[in-house]
Amino acid sequence: MFKEENLPGKSLLLVGSKMSKSLKIINHITVISVLFFLICPLVLFAADTDEIKRDLENQIKQKQEEIDQHQDKIQETQGKAKTLNNEISILEEQIKKIRVEMNQIDLTIQKSTLNIQEIDKQIETLEQSVDEKKKLLAEYIRIFARYDQETLLEVILKNEKFSDFFDEIKAFETIQEEIHSILEAIGQLKEILLEDKEKIKVEREEQNILKSFQMVQSRSVESIQNQKESILNKTKGEERLYQQMIQGVEKDIIYIKEQLSLLERYNITINEAVQYAIFAASKTSIRPAFLLGVLEAESRLGINVGTGNWKEDMYQCYRKLGYITTAEKQKKAFLQICKSLGINPDTQPVSAEPWYGCGGAMGVGQFMPATWLAYADQVAGLTGNNPPNPWNHKDAFMASAIKLSQGGADQRTEVGERTAYGKYLGGSNYQKWMYHSVTNKVISLANNFQKEYFD
Repeated sequence: MFKEENLPGKSLLLVGSKMSKSLKIINHITVISVLFFLICPLVLFAADTDEIKRDLENQIKQKQEEIDQHQDKIQETQGKAKTLNNEISILEEQIKKIRVEMNQIDLTIQKSTLNIQEIDKQIETLEQSVDEKKKLLAEYIRIFARYDQETLLEVILKNEKFSDFFDEIKAFETIQEEIHSILEAIGQLKEILLEDKEKIKVEREEQNILKSFQMVQSRSVESIQNQKESILNKTKGEERLYQQMIQGVEKDIIYIKEQLSLLERYNITINEAVQYAIFAASKTSIRPAFLLGVLEAESRLGINVGTGNWKEDMYQCYRKLGYITTAEKQKKAFLQICKSLGINPDTQPVSAEPWYGCGGAMGVGQFMPATWLAYADQVAGLTGNNPPNPWNHKDAFMASAIKLSQGGADQRTEVGERTAYGKYLGGSNYQKWMYHSVTNKVISLANNFQKEYFD
């Protein structure tokens, strides 16, 4: 118990009681002061950020209106006779639309960057708050230790009244309660910190997808521009020559080259891709055209597909970002997959580290190792390959089909497919992706595949 040698004739209880009350007052004042100085800059920062974000949101909406206008013109022209002028007009509108989409993505990335800055600021504030509470905790523990130096008998003998003794016991209990309260508060703050760090991870992954899509769009502009110039060169601007050209096979060749980058990246023939899609879709009740659309989009978005190594691009990357648990989890899963397949993990390519986030995705389905293991048993049951192989096209198509089916694609409606791809990209944050330009591209690809191969 607390010992005060310089206060003869005074009750230890009175000292303990007063000190306890003083410490409680100091505690509340300190906490309020800390919160005031920590939160005020955050509130001011948030107010400024909110205004900027509102402005960005308005610009994003304006860009969407422009995109819709270009799309309406494209559809209107597509409904007209297939002439050279109309074809050139469609291509020019497509270029304009894509460029506006790229501008819209720039604005969305700016907004995402502000979100990250906001969360970073909050994490910094929370960490300061945790430090302050740890200091308070150390002070209470020090006082608790001083109280605990004397025995119960010593305290009774030194107090003139029993009421003083009981008051001191109460003060002692108060100190214990304060210690417990601060420990609880630290625990809660740490939980919030973990949630905020997860939010940053999600924001960075979203930025990665958007930047990849922006690069895809840039290549699409080049492709359409080249297509336009090719048509003009071959027809010399004459309608008669254009009509002859579109009656030949060149249109189909252009379509296949434009739509299936899967052929380039994964060495799959068009017939194989369609057959894998039909097989996987038949087992999961989704549209094979939608599955092709998703995998084609993933192939395009995976700019760094198959150019990375698990150690540097996945394991070390996660560790550098502070995601130690994730790093160990993905490492364990990857080594398990490679061991079961008899593959050397050090020579097996995975996706390289992108602009934000980390690499490590495998095969045409672009599954992370831990996610692949979650679907492995279902894939094995449907393909008969046990263990299933993420670099085997049949298994990869099946895994993607299972995931999309569970996400809502088995409904075979546009809303169901949008929801499924939203979940494929963003998990629990799927709603932000449902009507995003990235998902619009998947739906467009799926519709093209449907028309070309299945209708």
